Amino acid sequence: MKNLLIAGFIGGLVMFGLTKIADHKPEPQTSSQQQSAFDRVISSHTLRCAYASYDPFIIIDANGGIKGIFHDVVEEAAKRLNLKVVWTEEVGYGNINTGFMTNRYDAFCAGLWPAGSRASSTLFSRAVVWDPVSVWVRGNDTRFDGHMEALNDPAYKIADTDGDATVSMADALFPKAGRVTMSQNQTIGEEIAQVTTGKADAMFRDYLAADRFMQTSPGSLKDLSPGKPPLTYALTIGVNQHEVALRDMLDVVLNDMDRDGTIERIVKNYLSDKSNLVFHQQGQFVPY
Repeated sequence: MKNLLIAGFIGGLVMFGLTKIADHKPEPQTSSQQQSAFDRVISSHTLRCAYASYDPFIIIDANGGIKGIFHDVVEEAAKRLNLKVVWTEEVGYGNINTGFMTNRYDAFCAGLWPAGSRASSTLFSRAVVWDPVSVWVRGNDTRFDGHMEALNDPAYKIADTDGDATVSMADALFPKAGRVTMSQNQTIGEEIAQVTTGKADAMFRDYLAADRFMQTSPGSLKDLSPGKPPLTYALTIGVNQHEVALRDMLDVVLNDMDRDGTIERIVKNYLSDKSNLVFHQQGQFVPY
């Protein structure tokens, strides 16, 4: 009798366990289990690119058409990978990662400085080209001639953009100086205007952007270290911080395009005699 009671008790436990298993519903997928951007790109044969206006890397015409160095590089890279590029939306440099988190695009394809302020949220491809960056003041401002370090003083203000590499630059070179910080949605031209209108004393800006600006406003800006940029940044393609496979795939095709001269030919189409400007790392810079 005792054995029968024990057997019945064990049988009841087994039936209870089976019932609980049958009732169990799988947990919904978490964001970490969602399809990766790499898998989505491969399965759809489509790379969705965000971009920002940054002449000559991305040039947006009056009708919304896109061209430029990064446009042509990415289109050629996609062709070699059997992908189609969809240029999905224009975004500010300070809020690029928002679109990664909401899956609105797979990559930022307009040339991105790999700065420490972005490293926790973004992976960067190998350098497509290099971007020498200097400190610029108003064209008629002589206060810092030969003494750029004098800007490291609370009496002066540096223009930067929230969430952008310019914040890291200012913190590194002029930590004591004040700031005129632009919002994430404002343009490079609006940042330059902070200096030319006297709202800020100086800013960090690459040679090409300053050169483009001075073509229409000659003498409005002055380089505090002409021919010797204090910083040189790689210009890269950015992806979400978890997308190692997507970054690595882009690196492989960009390496091929560098070795066979495709990137250099694309750059020369836009910069001609100034093309040497973007093929040199810091210490190798040759001013145009």
